[in-house]
Amino acid sequence: MEGQSEEDERLRCYACGQIHENAKLVTTLDGRVMGNYQEAWFRYNEAVWVLKTYRSKRTRTTYLDSVGEKRGQAARAALRAEMLLIYNFKEEKKNATGKH
Repeated sequence: MEGQSEEDERLRCYACGQIHENAKLVTTLDGRVMGNYQEAWFRYNEAVWVLKTYRSKRTRTTYLDSVGEKRGQAARAALRAEMLLIYNFKEEKKNATGKH
């Protein structure tokens, strides 16, 4: 894989610490690069899913509250921050292209 060594720490699995055979670097919509076994990648995908699935602020807040109850307030805050990052990026992109 171009520009990527087998020892790239971003390829390490956050659960077991190993570099799996099918580990790869992925690029998010907003240009961040991370490993597909990193916690950040799972959080990013969950945030994208929440933004697509729960369309109102109320339903998104309800989902975030359930995350806080099950995984703790730090996990809730991290997911919310990721959702805001994605949402703001999409809004900036939309405003830059003039699409509303």
